[in-house]
Amino acid sequence: MSPETIPKLLQTLEFTKDLPPEQLEKLAELAFEVSFPEDFTIFRETDAGELLYLIKSGQIALYVSVPGKGRKTILTLGPGQLLGWSSLFPSSRKTASARTVTPTEAIAFNAAQLREAMDEDKDLGYAILWRVADVIASRLKATRLQLLDIFAPGREC
Repeated sequence: MSPETIPKLLQTLEFTKDLPPEQLEKLAELAFEVSFPEDFTIFRETDAGELLYLIKSGQIALYVSVPGKGRKTILTLGPGQLLGWSSLFPSSRKTASARTVTPTEAIAFNAAQLREAMDEDKDLGYAILWRVADVIASRLKATRLQLLDIFAPGREC
């Protein structure tokens, strides 16, 4: 994909589609493409992260390790969704593990570079942080519901 097509792609992805063209251009300057084969572990829970991703195609399962229960998928992500939000926060560790369900292509961003761009352009920073907050809230809800199901009385996993 050429650098000229990344802003067009960003216009179509759920996470970035409503950003103004100048902000999409700034993001595109930081972006690079990555691809992962099926059943590939992108990162593990508690890993420190340097990258975050916008999924272009494919599916990625987020899972946690539950003592006595094993690996439990809490959410499956698809095109347009953000993966690796915790990388934006320097002291954070990954809150779940991520494994591809299908071959996956994504747009990646170095978190330190993105933080720097967000600091330089407060409007971009504001827009990205609100979107990340929305992602965190929805993931927290999904995790809570999944854990309620896992630990429901009488449920054998």
